[in-house]
Amino acid sequence: MTLYEGRIAQSSNALMDAINRSLPVDIRLLPYDIATNRAWAAELEYLGVLSGAECAKIYGVLGRILERYQSGDLDVLPDDEDVHTLVERLLTDELGETGARIHTGRSRNDQVACDLRLYLMDALNKLVVDARATIRVLIDQAQAGIDWLMPGTTHMQPAQPITLGFFLGSAAAALQRDVERLLDAGKRAALCPLGSGALAGSGFAVDRERLAHALGFAAPLPNALDAIADRDAAQETATVCAVLAGHLSRYAEQFVLWSNPQFGYLSFSDRWSTGSSMMPQKRNPDAMELVRAKAARVIGQTTTLLTLTKGLPLSYAKDLQEDKQALFDVVDQTGLALKVFAAALGEAAFRRDKMEQALTADLLATDLADRLAAAGVPFRQAHGRVGTFVTRLEEADATLLSIPEGWAAESFPELDLIARPLDYEQAVEGRAVFGGTAPERVREQLAGLEKWLANS
Repeated sequence: MTLYEGRIAQSSNALMDAINRSLPVDIRLLPYDIATNRAWAAELEYLGVLSGAECAKIYGVLGRILERYQSGDLDVLPDDEDVHTLVERLLTDELGETGARIHTGRSRNDQVACDLRLYLMDALNKLVVDARATIRVLIDQAQAGIDWLMPGTTHMQPAQPITLGFFLGSAAAALQRDVERLLDAGKRAALCPLGSGALAGSGFAVDRERLAHALGFAAPLPNALDAIADRDAAQETATVCAVLAGHLSRYAEQFVLWSNPQFGYLSFSDRWSTGSSMMPQKRNPDAMELVRAKAARVIGQTTTLLTLTKGLPLSYAKDLQEDKQALFDVVDQTGLALKVFAAALGEAAFRRDKMEQALTADLLATDLADRLAAAGVPFRQAHGRVGTFVTRLEEADATLLSIPEGWAAESFPELDLIARPLDYEQAVEGRAVFGGTAPERVREQLAGLEKWLANS
């Protein structure tokens, strides 16, 4: 008996099959569909729809189907419409009417929603592991460069001196929030739709609490219509991934720039670089460029997921079949980007000498203005005086570290820049507020990350 026999008499058009068949995409949900079927079979046994012996037979066949999938026996896909009809057909082929009873009281609507949430719970946990491993790499690299001086920039222009450890710690701090968002999304993904039927709830007295706990969910979703119609767990996961991928992309962009010989702050190992088919001298940071590109792909697929339900009437429509391809791609590309980012950065060689050579005296202008403010000059006045002084120095081809004799005393009588000259290390150490770039504060930041990794 075919899936729609009794109502749809004619076989479908080949083009209808092409647009309707989702098995090539959703076959990866098979392990979760097996779990859903096992839980449902046990519930049907509780209700007396299946005997204990029948339930045991179903369990046995489900186990063999899973083994076939894991061994690659299903790599050449049969003609079934989707993974749910595939599993049900294989059960029925082997067990006849016993296998056909598995769909009692259930809809593909609550089945696919359940499989998808089981997948999300696993996927989110794996992304957390990958993100935490990336944070570990960033902490290790930051520890090594905790007092390495380098120019900090705003608008891609020299701003203030910072340290490499401080910069890398900022990436770890951003990813820490991403991990927390992934964990938070996992809490809402861990709600079970099974037992919701097509939209109004199952017509059989299934215990949805028992079903939820049997599958590892925290609880059942409280409204059957919402459980079937919504895809916010997938959308939230994708959105969190888009933010995470955006973080990776932003730092990857920085590292691409830094690997340019005009910066020379770091070089990537041969394992994470490519050359040019034409230009023999080229050494391209393609790993980081591709991490940067993955963010565009993840953001695009997130937009697909968000748009999918924007004007969709409730409860279910076949539009929702398109959620899985977008979601799987988001998760796959985010996980890949995390792994590549961590591995490439872990083998990168940072150049302390190049960073220190890039320090320029104008980075100390803010410190000079701060000194004037500390001496009692209103900061806006201090800011203006230092700006004028820097312009004068530039015109004389001088800097804040090579002030012509007498100029400092003339322009800043409140200060003794001879006894206490401006200095990069002092400038960094002076930024010792909580969260600042002073090495002592960076050590605190990294220690906080270490504690969080150990306890979260």
